[in-house]
Amino acid sequence: VSPRNPLVFCHGLMGFDTISIGPSSMAMQISHWPGIKDALEANGIEVLITRVPATSSPIDRAKILVEQIDARFAGRAVHLIGRGGLDCRYLITHLKTRRFRVLSLTTISCPHHGSSMVDYLFTALGRKRMQTVSSLLNWLPIGDGDGNAFEFLTTTNMRRFNEETPNDPDVKYFSWGAMYEPGLLDPWRWSHSIIKENEGPNDGVVSVQSAHWGTYLGTLEDVGHSNLTGWVNTARHKWAQVMGREVKFKPTTFYLGIADHLARVVEENDNAP
Repeated sequence: VSPRNPLVFCHGLMGFDTISIGPSSMAMQISHWPGIKDALEANGIEVLITRVPATSSPIDRAKILVEQIDARFAGRAVHLIGRGGLDCRYLITHLKTRRFRVLSLTTISCPHHGSSMVDYLFTALGRKRMQTVSSLLNWLPIGDGDGNAFEFLTTTNMRRFNEETPNDPDVKYFSWGAMYEPGLLDPWRWSHSIIKENEGPNDGVVSVQSAHWGTYLGTLEDVGHSNLTGWVNTARHKWAQVMGREVKFKPTTFYLGIADHLARVVEENDNAP
């Protein structure tokens, strides 16, 4: 079943919509959500892929996000989806002058309760050095923003944010978490170990515990954080085949399932046009 209302995809920290890599004459286009938009639109679903400053605070990002959705879907009802759940929650609760209605928010491994990895970095490096590290990210193709997102994600600051940003009773909130065990050369191995020690199972960036918000729909097993938007590690899949262990997570199938869930569970009980 396809939802009749649009799906708005909202990226998280260090995310983007599409970026160009390489000289302009031969630039390669890279999508943050590869294949997902095409698969949804092939099923008759309206999709908007948004982009907000990659390292700015959820509050500042939400103010830009609301403008993008207003410009496309004024007078409509929408479903918000993605890892940028904190931006979305701020938008829903605090930005009430928007010209669209939010039916639901589905977050995918979003750190609703903060990150012990961020706590560790601020303790080990200090605030000043963390600001320096954040400024270096501006050299990356996706490095726009002021770097304030990192301090925002400490567990202390997220407790305050959650107290000040209660759920809207007219919006349905859903969440998914993810977990896996990284290999020896996995780039998320270090962060995974720190988060696992403090919070338990995680996807290398966000713990299952922190991902819970609203109605928890489940934990995606053997799935790393970068895989959640459609980025597939080909080498990992090939190795799994060699070892006789299938990687079951299929990104497009997962998001088509989310669309079906929203159509059946949210829209069948709502009178939105």
